[in-house]
Amino acid sequence: MFNILLGSLIFGYAIWTIVKFIKRSSKGKCAACDLQDACAKCLIKEEKIKR
Repeated sequence: MFNILLGSLIFGYAIWTIVKFIKRSSKGKCAACDLQDACAKCLIKEEKIKR
């Protein structure tokens, strides 16, 4: 019983992680960046768009 519960928890976490990765990657490189407000590449890209 414990093995089934543990296996389903691990499998569920793996699926959740994959889905989260796919959603973040579909947003684009800078939109999914954790450092979006402090990332040098993202800030430079925003400045070029504003011009």
